[in-house]
Amino acid sequence: MDKKQTAGLIILGGAGLAIGSFLPWAEIFGITVSGMDGGDGWFTLIAGIALVAVGYLAFSGGKALPAWLGWAALVIGAGVAILNYFDISGTGGVSVGIGMWAMLAGSVLALVGLLLGRKNS
Repeated sequence: MDKKQTAGLIILGGAGLAIGSFLPWAEIFGITVSGMDGGDGWFTLIAGIALVAVGYLAFSGGKALPAWLGWAALVIGAGVAILNYFDISGTGGVSVGIGMWAMLAGSVLALVGLLLGRKNS
């Protein structure tokens, strides 16, 4: 993969984290709760925006942000998403919402993009 493709994966991954922050994370008795309702969504939103910025600057060929920023954003965003996933899925009667799946998928895309970007540099 070339640099633009790996940057695209990072952008998509960051977008998944950011958008998933607003989507339902959990549902119980027909009531949905997003990450922004509980407060943890701010961490995933900021991490997603940072990943989009890292990917965009790599894609555009402009001055790139330090690689550690992308890795830090991924660790924070994915870490919060994974912790909340296990917290939600371990609670009886609560189902995991689409926002959680969007963030987990986004984390995987960003991870692949960052790994491939490291290999290509």
